[in-house]
This record gives sequence, C-alpha cells and structure tokens, in this order.
Amino acid sequence: MTLTNTYHYHMNKAEHNIRSERYSSRYTRGFLKMLVNDGQVETDKYVTQFYSSKNYQGRLEAIKYLIGVIGKYPFPESIFLDALNDFCSQVKVYVLQHYDFSLGNREQIQASLVDIAKNDEKVQLRALAMERLASLDATEHYELFFSTSLLKSSKESAAGLLGLHKIDKEKAYQMAKFRAETSSGNLDLAIAQIFESEGNSEDLGFFKTRLQQRTKFNKIDLTRIYLRLLGRIGIEAVTKTHILYICENVAATGNTEVVQRLIMELYHFISDNKVFLAEHDELLKFVNKTIDLLLEKDYLKTRKPDPFGPL
Repeated sequence: MTLTNTYHYHMNKAEHNIRSERYSSRYTRGFLKMLVNDGQVETDKYVTQFYSSKNYQGRLEAIKYLIGVIGKYPFPESIFLDALNDFCSQVKVYVLQHYDFSLGNREQIQASLVDIAKNDEKVQLRALAMERLASLDATEHYELFFSTSLLKSSKESAAGLLGLHKIDKEKAYQMAKFRAETSSGNLDLAIAQIFESEGNSEDLGFFKTRLQQRTKFNKIDLTRIYLRLLGRIGIEAVTKTHILYICENVAATGNTEVVQRLIMELYHFISDNKVFLAEHDELLKFVNKTIDLLLEKDYLKTRKPDPFGPL
C-alpha cells in the first residue's frame, strides 16, 4: 500500500469512527431521554393510583414506588403527608418507616407527626411518629417528649425518652434513672443507651438485672450497649467482673446461636477499645481467653459446669 493510500485509509477509518461515535452518542441520548420519559409516565401513574385506588394494597404499592424514586422524577411530595392521613395503618407505617422526613415541609411534617403521636389509636404508629419527630431535633416539642417518656407503653416511653435525650441530656438521664425501677422491653434499651452516653459505673447494676431478665436473643441487644458502657468507663477490674457475668449469663441459655452472637460482640469490644486494651494487656488476654472458651465446641453439648470459673 502506498503512502497516499495509507493516508486515505486511516482518514476514512477515522471519519467512520467519528460518525459511529456521533450516532452512538445520539442513540444513547435518545435512549436515556426515552427512559426518563418512561420513568416520569410511571411516576405520574402511581401518583394517580394513590389518589384513586379504593383498596389499601394499591395505595401502599404507589407509596412504595414513589419513595423509591424521590429525586429522580418530579411529583408532589405532599402525597406523603396525605399518606400519613390514610385510614389504613399499613400505609402510614410504611411512610413512617421509610420516608426521609427531613426532605419535606418541616412545619407541616411536624404537625402531622405530633397529631399521630398524640391521637392515633395504634401504639406502633404513635411510637413510630414519636421516633421520627425525635430525629428532626424538634426542640419545640420538649413537653411532648417529656410526658411521653412517662407513659406505660414501653415503645412510646422509649421513643419519648430518646427524643428528650436529644434536647436535654441531663433531664433525660434523670428520667432514665427514674424509669429504670420499673422498665421493660424497648424502654430497657432506651435507658441503656442513655446510661451508655451519660452514665457511670453506678448504672451497671441496671444492666446486670435486665440481662438476667431478658431471654436468649433479647440479651444480645442489651449486651452490645453494656459492653460499650464498660469500654467508656475504662476500669479494668470492673470490666473483667462484668464480662464474666455477661458470659455466664448468656452461656446459661444453652443456645449456640446466642453464644455465637456474644462472641461477635466481644470481638467488637476489642476492636472498639484498642487504646484502652493496649494499656491493659492482662485484660486483653482475658477477653481473648474468654472468647476461646466460648469457641470450645463441646462445652455447650456436655453442659460443662461454670466454664468461666468463679466471679
């Protein structure tokens, strides 16, 4: 091939590539535009479906879709406020659990959440609304959080207490100590979280008592907070005593899966407290030895007595 022919060959190839790229770009833009248009049509369809459907399944399906496309296609987000007034609790529950309430009109959202928290007939909805309200740092609703933290319902009082903690940590700590005398369920965990944040070694008795009262997997959520408080207190002898107590208590369930969860929590304790444990090498060895004991394959099956030794 001559130099001239070679030149023309490469020029033609380059021009062909440019035309192909331009076509490809136009095709891609057109395809993406089509996708956007189709997505908008689908979004509009679900908005209509929510307002026209006479059964809750249709309205719930619409809300699920619309929450998934927030920010992708325009639609009136006031639809979520309307959904909070739906006569079907499942629609309201889904919105309360999955919608980001920081996106909408703050004043309208707070008014709707307060109304549900105060007046809805279902405890689950009242508690969820209180949790969402707390996540908005709604300081103007201090009295609502305070009064709710005193309610009998464990779910509601827990949500109220955690909301109070965001506004006034000292008052929430006082309330947690007050409610700790008779708490249970969700309120136990809320109190534990506040003790973890604001408490001291005097509050460890609460954890011991509640861990004893909780069954199997319910022990693990409390144990996680219990260990975090021990790490924050940072006293070697205290930490050792309470880890021994935790391990004996959980091992006594005889449930291998629960013990496996405990092993994971102890690994997290080591990972989260590297500085503290680096200064207390004996404690680190003790925690690792405890994990080794828990990993023994046969002690649960043989019901070996008191595998951790005396407290």
